[in-house]
Amino acid sequence: MSEWGMDLHFMDRESYRKKIVPEEIEKENVIIIPEGGFSKVGVLGLEALKNELNEQIKADYLITAVGTGTTAIGISKFLKINTIGILTLNNLTEIEKNRQEFDLENLLEINTNYIFGKYAKDSQVLKDFCDTFYKKHLILIEPTYTGRMFYGLYDLIRNNYFPKNSKLIALHTGGIKLSH
Repeated sequence: MSEWGMDLHFMDRESYRKKIVPEEIEKENVIIIPEGGFSKVGVLGLEALKNELNEQIKADYLITAVGTGTTAIGISKFLKINTIGILTLNNLTEIEKNRQEFDLENLLEINTNYIFGKYAKDSQVLKDFCDTFYKKHLILIEPTYTGRMFYGLYDLIRNNYFPKNSKLIALHTGGIKLSH
């Protein structure tokens, strides 16, 4: 990030939670990324993804992992596509609050079936799924976010959730295991 011209300022958790901007930082040209990452700026930033995805494929559904909801909300808002967010932690109330700020035209569905108990909890089922997924597709995923999303997607397909011949986009938002 520094190579791209950003100045990074690290602060203690209490100041961060209170969104206290250090005095040495110019206040007019600052973006504060809140704990967890959700913000209007974050959602608006997903508009840039719209053109790229629309040029590549006209899909019926987009499936993504959901932490704070930023990606899923932005996708629903700008792509105007049926979006299925696979929730990765028990924060549905937070997601519902975050989505109220945006007109999503009922395009966002939050699926809570693949949390596996609690956030980042170890699950042998998910670890095995991630390993098998990598062996089959040569795409790294991890069990906290993308592993849960792909696991949920596979399960939805297996259970005929999507209409026949639907075109799907599975959005890999990052989060990878560092070794295999």
